[in-house]
Amino acid sequence: MVSARPHSGFTLLEVMIAGLLTAILLMLLIPALHGARVANQRERCASNLANLGQIWHEYLEDHGQKFPDLPGAGSWLYGGVRHSAINENVFLDPERPLSRWLRQWSLDDEAAHLFCCPADRGIIGPTAGTGTAGRTACRAFGTSYRANAMLFDARLARLDSQPRGVHLHEVATSPSRLLLMGDAIWHEVAESTGRDADWHRREGVGNILFLDGSVRFQNVRPRPHTGPVDVDPTLTRMHRPDASGQADRP
Repeated sequence: MVSARPHSGFTLLEVMIAGLLTAILLMLLIPALHGARVANQRERCASNLANLGQIWHEYLEDHGQKFPDLPGAGSWLYGGVRHSAINENVFLDPERPLSRWLRQWSLDDEAAHLFCCPADRGIIGPTAGTGTAGRTACRAFGTSYRANAMLFDARLARLDSQPRGVHLHEVATSPSRLLLMGDAIWHEVAESTGRDADWHRREGVGNILFLDGSVRFQNVRPRPHTGPVDVDPTLTRMHRPDASGQADRP
């Protein structure tokens, strides 16, 4: 009597069950991976700003506690990078005061990346071609981080009739409340521009560097009036990440 050969394959039902289980696992895994990626980018962005805060501190020490003179252009031109025309490499822009000072003691490839937020998706305007027109802010402006222009032009702060950088002793606002620079979202929301720069997947929230060196993942709200950017912008309470890496909602 010839014995039957043992079953060596999978039935259609077994294949369907395996596929279903794989799909379920992917549905559970993909959001977790995405959340981890968002949290990692936010942390790297905050680290960039913390390092830039230390760099600003050292710059001011070397320049008599005075910010550079950048009348009308300080928001983006305080420091930053240029992009290689050959590849995606970035290097410090020698025409910008903070970058020019950095090049005296720092390697370009180490310091240059501090100016580019890893979550930078550009500034999106209400119509096609507006904002940064599909480019990241770092690509468009040489930096992802918009600075407080009033620190580079005393006229905006109503401290002088002549264009010059502000001295630290002239600042009455507490350093822990004085916005130095941050993700572009702070300006877009504060000035009600209608543009979107929500890079960290939270509406109206971004990393902000204050003059005391602290970096906060903070909500921003529109200012009650228009005009030059305030030294102390209107901010609501800080968003604190919970154990899952997600931020509290306001």
